[in-house]
Amino acid sequence: MRMGLPGKESIIVTARIYEKRGTWQIVLIYKDGSGARKQKWIDTELPIRGNSRRAKKMMEDAIQEWKPVLEPEDQVLESTAVREAKRETHQNRRGQSESGILFSEYLLDWVESRRNRIQPTTFGAYQKDVQSYIAPYFAQKGILVEQMTDKDIADFYRYKRRNGVSENTLLHYQTVLNQALRKAAREKLLPVNPFAVLDKDLKPKHVRYIPQTYDENDLRKMFAAMRGDPMALIILMDVTYGLRRSELLGLKWSAINFKEKSIHICYKVTETLIDGKLVYVKDSLLKNKSSNRTLPLVPSIEEELLRLKFQQNRNRKLYGKAYEQDDRDFVFVNECGKLIKPDYVSRHFQWFLKKNNLKKIRFHDLRHTCATMLCRKKISLQEIQVWLGHSTYQTTADIYTHLNYTDKIGTANAAARIVSDVLGKGGSE
Repeated sequence: MRMGLPGKESIIVTARIYEKRGTWQIVLIYKDGSGARKQKWIDTELPIRGNSRRAKKMMEDAIQEWKPVLEPEDQVLESTAVREAKRETHQNRRGQSESGILFSEYLLDWVESRRNRIQPTTFGAYQKDVQSYIAPYFAQKGILVEQMTDKDIADFYRYKRRNGVSENTLLHYQTVLNQALRKAAREKLLPVNPFAVLDKDLKPKHVRYIPQTYDENDLRKMFAAMRGDPMALIILMDVTYGLRRSELLGLKWSAINFKEKSIHICYKVTETLIDGKLVYVKDSLLKNKSSNRTLPLVPSIEEELLRLKFQQNRNRKLYGKAYEQDDRDFVFVNECGKLIKPDYVSRHFQWFLKKNNLKKIRFHDLRHTCATMLCRKKISLQEIQVWLGHSTYQTTADIYTHLNYTDKIGTANAAARIVSDVLGKGGSE
């Protein structure tokens, strides 16, 4: 909404409302005495739901009531020539029509609008990408929303690549940028989403990660070293079942049927940064539908679980009221009953490997190790898909069709025999 305010000169004020931090926010945009763009944010304190019309009415009233403070001409720091050069640059990018909304501000508002609409871990990842890596770049450029072009996106990618950002990380940034610009196009701030015309050769490409895994000899060394380690059972279960870290920490005693000898994977524990604070998320919504699965309880795992359950019962009596009750159904808790945190698992695993001079791999690579060992035992990829909880067969095939050199020797020998047989028959005719 645009409106002129009375004064020395006609001042055009643009106003919009945004969803931010759970309430409707009004932003007033105008130009001060130097011609520089200014913004004034007003919190209506109105909850988002059911207050859209009231927020719009408050926006109209704010335009009428609010008076911008203009800087005197003798306090302007930039020269007229510099200001005109900047203004001309902006206008040449996208004509004369301007909303006055910086794209960096639009991105921050967009990610805030997603807060209660997506999973907390997804929101945390989006917020971190926008606040730390994407918005600062575009803020420095001073680009308005309607000035965004495919060239701006291409320049952003080039800058990040020069600074060593991986293609897979750029794909995460692309998800955020594409969604935000698609919304801007729907709101008529842009004639078209710039991604629709961006050269596909400039877009980031997914680079398949080939995991580092342990062979049988590596596993023997690791198992020998982990006796007495507080994470021994977590490591053993990961190698056996190939569970995701979130699934391991989400495992509950109520999901283990010792009578039927089964384990139900149906819960997860994750962590994410939201508003600069580390948040732990306990959720029954797994990565995909196939992740919710029931697996046989392996005897060696059953024995260790029963031993752990006995120890936890002792700790519960020992600590009494000081024992954590909220997490009592979770399998992996510390001696005080508090849930073991995801980050601790990864950090402790690296410490454990270094301490025992073992080959360095990621904790998640234990899941890949499980799958690789199953492949080498001639278990079909379809069976491995079910075991790991992949959403599709193709996911499993894409990750685990890589074979090491020793695996290829049998194939090479078989191919050689076929050729030899053909040549032998041909030579005898």
